[in-house]
This record gives sequence, C-alpha cells and structure tokens, in this order.
Amino acid sequence: MADILRYGAYLPKHRTPLGELQSFYGRPGRPRSRTLATPGLDEDTLTMAYEAATEALAGERAPAALISVSMSSPFGLRKMSMTLSRALGLAADTVPYDLGGHPGGLMDAFALAAALATGDRPVAVVASDHQVSYEERVCDTLSAGGAAAFVIGASGGFATLGPQARASSEVYDVWRLGNEPEARYRLEVLFDAYAAAAKGAFTALEKATERPASVYASVAASQPHPQTLRGLGKLGVTAEQLAATSFVGEIGNLGAASVGVATAIALDAAEAGQQILAFGYGAGEGIAQAIEVTAAPPAIGAAARIAGEPIALGTYYRWTRGRQAEPH
Repeated sequence: MADILRYGAYLPKHRTPLGELQSFYGRPGRPRSRTLATPGLDEDTLTMAYEAATEALAGERAPAALISVSMSSPFGLRKMSMTLSRALGLAADTVPYDLGGHPGGLMDAFALAAALATGDRPVAVVASDHQVSYEERVCDTLSAGGAAAFVIGASGGFATLGPQARASSEVYDVWRLGNEPEARYRLEVLFDAYAAAAKGAFTALEKATERPASVYASVAASQPHPQTLRGLGKLGVTAEQLAATSFVGEIGNLGAASVGVATAIALDAAEAGQQILAFGYGAGEGIAQAIEVTAAPPAIGAAARIAGEPIALGTYYRWTRGRQAEPH
C-alpha cells in the first residue's frame, strides 16, 4: 500500500471544433466529441508533463524517482523521464523511469511507485499524451492532449492506493507499426475489447475487495471514446459515478493522460471515507484499482479546465499537420 500525497493536471487551453472538422471531410453522423483539446505550437507531451508535474510537486520533498508515462514522446531514443527531471530541476539522484505500451500505463506506474516509495522520499508519476491523427482519421481517434501527475509516498497522504486487478486478451484495437506517424484504430474491436477487459478487471477487484463497482463514489476510467464509457453500465457503474469524471465527449481522447485527468477530477470532488475506482485500459488489458480517500484532498479545480478557447479549423491544421514528422 502507498498514499497519494499531491496531484496535478494540465490541459491545453485551445479547443478545436470537431463538428467543423467532420463536416469538412463530409463525414456523416453526429460528432463523438464537441471539441478536441489541442496543444499549441509551443506545446508537446514534455511541456504538458512539466506543467502537471510542477503543480503536483509544489512544496513536496524531492522525489526519489520520476516515472514518465507516454505513448507520444516528442523525441525518440531518449528517456523522457530524464529530460523532464532535469527540466523540473530535480535532484541528480532522482531515478528516471519511462513507461509506455498503452493508454492504461498510469496504473502500471502506480504499482511501480508503490513498490519504490518505501523511504522518506516520495515518487513522482506523470502521464502525458497527444497522439496526432491526420485527415479524416481524427474524427475516429478524437486526438487530444493533456497531462496528469501524482506524488506517491509510503504514508502520510490523503488517499491510499488499494488493490489492483487485471484482465487481458491479445487484441489489435489500437496499434502502430514501426515508425508510422499515427496509430491505427479498429473501433469495433476497441469497444468489445474494452468491455471484456473492464468486466474481467472489475470482477477480480470485487473479489479482492468485496466491493462491487456500484458502491464507489465515482469511477475514473480511460476514455478513448464515449461508447466505451457507456458499456460500463452493464457492470453496475451508474451515470452518476461517471458524470463528473467523463470528458471524452467534451474534449476528446487524452490517451495515457485520460485516466489520470479523470482521477484528478474524482479526487477533487471526494470526501474522507469515500472510495474511487480507477480503471486504465489499453491493448486489450484492463487494470482496475481501488483508491480510498482518508482525508480532504488538496483540490486543484481540474474539472474547471475542461472548458477552453475555440480555435479555427485552419489553425488546427497549421498546428497539427506534420507535428510528429517535422520539428516545430
């Protein structure tokens, strides 16, 4: 067991109107998200991670380790955690770890942080993502950016990281081959695989905690698409449990940062004695974790950051086209 000592979140202020983008490409149907949280030209996963980590680490002891979680680092063949650690001015003995693989990686980082946070110094965990898609594919992938950070200590926090439970199957719903510039999505596979992984993980967590999903104060879940969240209703999750933490229909898919931002929003609204269920998903694997709130969280107002400033469609293209292929 380990405690959450502090947390932070960052969302870029710019919002791309997805409906206009969908109309431009002649895509029928209702947009799956009102807008997309779009990083500006001077923003990427590193700068967003820095903003979230700065908020989380304010006033805290220097961490013994920093774990970076991202599927879209702005550079290759380098440790994003090391560059982030230096940018934050952390001690030279702060050990940097990089985690990737899939959007549920924050839950892996929680498990690693809990194992590492055994001494006086805490561990910082930062999830940041912006998986760029091109042309009409962005209407399916709902490409958006954001970051969330957590400081994990052995004790003395306001919330305790409880048991984790996992379920997985070998599927190809979201993946990228080699050095391809964008991910491939099979949405029909994603919906089924997310539902199956959630069922397995929730069932295993209920067995470990003797607590069904329906009794948690809120559910903070990975949300690659609005339809994935609707499927949680079959597992006993109510609309009320998801109401405050659901944002994919407002600002899009934050990738690895999704479950982190949702957890920050849930913690903001939590009271001592309540339980939060966090659920990370990616690549056929679902990871569910119980979080027990033991004292009033240091609320950061994460939900208020969902709203932003609209940008024109032309601005969106100028900022995103070639973002992963050319320096900017």
